Amino acid sequence: MSKKKLAKKISPCIGVCKLDIKSNLCVGCLRSADEIAKWPQLDNEKALKIMEEIKYRYLTEKVSN
Repeated sequence: MSKKKLAKKISPCIGVCKLDIKSNLCVGCLRSADEIAKWPQLDNEKALKIMEEIKYRYLTEKVSN
C-alpha cells in the first residue's frame, strides 16, 4: 500500500484565536467566524482570495488604530 501525500493547506492562522466582538474578526488572523468555520472546505484559490482581503483588513485596522 502506498501512502497518499497530503498537501498542507495555506492558512493565515497565527494561533491567537479570539474574536473581536465589534468587528467579528479574529484578532490573530483577521478572518471572520464564518471564514474560519468554512476554511477546511475551501480550495486554495478561494483561500488565497480571502488572504488578499485580509491584507486590506490589516491595512484598514492599522490606519484606524
